[in-house]
Amino acid sequence: MGLKEGDLKDTILKKLSIDEYEPKTGDSADVLVLGFSCKEASQGNDLYNFLNNSIYEMRDVEVSPNPNPDNYYMVFVEMDRNDGVTENIRNIVKDVENLSGTMAWVGKTHLTDDFHPLFDEGITKFIIQEPENYMTKSDWEDKQAEAQAIEDSVETANQNILEFLKSSNLLNASINNNTLEVEDKFNEAKLQVVGFGEAKDIMAEIGINESAIGDMDSTLKQFNSMLGEMRAIPINEYIVIFHPNQTNVLVTKQI
Repeated sequence: MGLKEGDLKDTILKKLSIDEYEPKTGDSADVLVLGFSCKEASQGNDLYNFLNNSIYEMRDVEVSPNPNPDNYYMVFVEMDRNDGVTENIRNIVKDVENLSGTMAWVGKTHLTDDFHPLFDEGITKFIIQEPENYMTKSDWEDKQAEAQAIEDSVETANQNILEFLKSSNLLNASINNNTLEVEDKFNEAKLQVVGFGEAKDIMAEIGINESAIGDMDSTLKQFNSMLGEMRAIPINEYIVIFHPNQTNVLVTKQI
């Protein structure tokens, strides 16, 4: 006798396992494993039969013969890892709702210890869609630590630049996405940050030669009026901001 709408209501957990188990039909880089949890073995078998007749792309469906440590029976769905795998998971889950009723599905992958709503975009950062991007949790944690270190380094550099600019007459200064925004009582300006540090070192690193100092145009003269004791001079395509009594310089470009 076939399953009817709502037959598995209150028998399937809303918590989904994504990429936490090894696939049997290929390598983890190529195959994603989606896991459902059922309260009873018979319910797991019913879900298995339903999924086996699904129209959605699947490599394999299998039900665990024994309960897991939490005493639930797992139904595993293996599918190709590709740029449509997240949508495929959501479609399969929506299909399962014909049996389970509407549920507030959440998923957890091998990259995170937390569950995230399946139909929110936040979960997508934890679902690896492309085989070439597959990584272990250890690789993920290393990548996150590296990204955080870069972010911290950028934040420190930005704070040093803003501290440097306190010697000017600027009323406000901020840096967002490598863009310096400044203003005084009457004017405002935006510049791209190129580098900051000891004048000799940073200018050599960027390839700036002081002998290439250019002429002041009206825009740069106006900008200088905002700087007070500080100065801004054009060198090639750059604008170099400095203070006569400091050794650091800020190298920028007009936007």
